[in-house]
Amino acid sequence: MKRRLQRWILLGVVLFFVGLSLIKQQSSWIEQYYAGFFYPYISNLNQWLWARFPFSVGDFGYCIALLFGLWSLREFSLGRHFLYVITLLGLTVVLFYSSWGIHYFKTPMREQRELPEVLSEAQLIQATTYYAQQLTALHNELAMSTDEKVMIKSSPKKILQLATATMRSSALRPPQVNGKAKATLFPTLLSYMGFGGYLNPFTHEAQVNTLQPKLKIITTACHEIAHQWGYAAEEEANYISIKVSVSSDKKLVAYAGNILAFQYLTNALYRYDAQLAEKQYYAVPKGVLAHFKELRTFWRQYQNPFEPVFEKSYDQYLKANRQKAGINSYSLVVGLLVDDIINPE
Repeated sequence: MKRRLQRWILLGVVLFFVGLSLIKQQSSWIEQYYAGFFYPYISNLNQWLWARFPFSVGDFGYCIALLFGLWSLREFSLGRHFLYVITLLGLTVVLFYSSWGIHYFKTPMREQRELPEVLSEAQLIQATTYYAQQLTALHNELAMSTDEKVMIKSSPKKILQLATATMRSSALRPPQVNGKAKATLFPTLLSYMGFGGYLNPFTHEAQVNTLQPKLKIITTACHEIAHQWGYAAEEEANYISIKVSVSSDKKLVAYAGNILAFQYLTNALYRYDAQLAEKQYYAVPKGVLAHFKELRTFWRQYQNPFEPVFEKSYDQYLKANRQKAGINSYSLVVGLLVDDIINPE
């Protein structure tokens, strides 16, 4: 790449970030023009290009990029290639925000709904009790007994198809935007990194770690598809995943959504009253608790010294994109779930 062209590209990158710094202060513009008008075209183009492939094109692309980067190091010189590297990084960041990342600057759902900063213990108990009752009823329908966990015979591939169909038929799906869940090519690597899934912001593929317990595959797939829809904030993707799941006419999907909601709510209640949280926790059937144990056992086997590094890196990434709670943003879904119970439509 000629240096003159590189300088022009860098100028364009700088102008893009100047424009982004101005636009991200105008959430209504982003929602009306980017999310409401441009993004459906961007999303559908990516779906048309990549959704047809049965494997993760994005994962394959990352491998090619990594190999190319390692090959290029043979003749790399910081003095000679500095401008080239900066140009490439700048273009990558521009593509990230223009393709999907600008969703981070929309008005948060909790602000739209004017949720309180602090929840009362009574509100948490009310919401936790509701999901415990729903969870118990569904478990008793799906399991052989209260002491046994719900058995899932479907393959991970079928589960991803089920989650995709569930999200596609939901009334919460934005107009003209679709999504599809895929299995990542590197589930073991993702497990060691501590991730259940991720959205590729360049190909818009919802990648799911299919090694994790099957119930968790359902809600993870729904979560990543919610990202495809344009819900960038983790708590909002969690909320959409749970809301779509629990309202599904497929009892297994509803069960998975209720388990996830109950888990977040009992964890939040534990910070208020540990004994009361444990009482709620152990009030559900033992078969439900077996799912929680299965999930803990799964993640425990992949614990490693580098996992905190991955978590810290992702934490900083989230904080850099207006998610002040960082990796704890996932648990902010509690406020949205409680609001649904105490202020039903």
